[in-house]
Amino acid sequence: MRITSTQLQRFADCVKLVDHQARPLSHLKKEMTSRKFPVLYDDCSKIRSDLLDATLHDVLPRQEQSIEKTRRWMPQPYHLVYFHPATRLSSLFPDGTDHLHSPGIPFNRRMWAGGDITFDDHLPFKDFAILRCNESINDVEIKGDKGNEKIFITIERKIGYMAKGPGNSLVDLDEQYDPLIENRKLVFMRERSLRLDTPANIIKYPHEPDARHKFIPSPALLFRFSALTFNAHAIHLDKRYCQEIEGYRNLLVHGPLSVVLMLQFLTEHMLYRHRVGKSRDRVITYVAYRNLAPLYAEEEMALCIRQKDEHLWETWIEGPEGGLAARASVETAEEPPMQRKRDTP
Repeated sequence: MRITSTQLQRFADCVKLVDHQARPLSHLKKEMTSRKFPVLYDDCSKIRSDLLDATLHDVLPRQEQSIEKTRRWMPQPYHLVYFHPATRLSSLFPDGTDHLHSPGIPFNRRMWAGGDITFDDHLPFKDFAILRCNESINDVEIKGDKGNEKIFITIERKIGYMAKGPGNSLVDLDEQYDPLIENRKLVFMRERSLRLDTPANIIKYPHEPDARHKFIPSPALLFRFSALTFNAHAIHLDKRYCQEIEGYRNLLVHGPLSVVLMLQFLTEHMLYRHRVGKSRDRVITYVAYRNLAPLYAEEEMALCIRQKDEHLWETWIEGPEGGLAARASVETAEEPPMQRKRDTP
């Protein structure tokens, strides 16, 4: 069960991508950073947030305070289940991914490598409120020897407030202010030779965590997160595809799901410390993270956190043998973390 030449032709035809086997990679950065993306608009409906809460309810320990808190503000980083481009089925590649950030053939495989998020304000839940997301490709890096290159794409997303203008038009309240700025780093790779993934060197975090929470991600968890993020990537949904084409032993946990799990576990821990009087109420203002190794459905994983000082935390995920699979550095501030720049719509 391999991707056929017909499928690869469709891979290129649906978006008129360049075949980089015939064109030097030196043109890639200029070509990709010049791409223009439509503005993505989304409302502040609690429905998707509530669905994500329901999905994580049996996965994460919860403090009752967090439920009250999320009635007004979008939890961090729940914005990851908002702002999805309306890509048609005919524009998807054979593996279910979209074309928007792809460098083209032969870099047919992609993974979510890491990123960072700056939270400068809470995103509100209000009826009929509209947010906008401006997206651009800011950087393209080519790493690896010739014939074994990897393409790292940095995507910047800026989220801001909109308001209804004359004739129900949308007006940006402040083009110079973005309450949330996110950078995503995707890595694109050539098709791999078919082999089940080989054991990697296990690297462990050098300190014991302040708190650890173990659970086993189910295929249903991955399906629900795929649905909430409008993501049809087969590595999260089709076990046979993972094994026969990608060479993985099972379904892979999403990169952004790892981010949600790490930050929500930290948030719940900070709420617990506040509730028992060990600290003031705190909120996340910045996170930088990396996905280091695959995490699989039906295999135990452990969420871990460790406080470095009053403002800084480390959070990471361990695989079933205790090796680092994802890691994040998190900055926090007292709640409220920043003065409102304006009354939100």
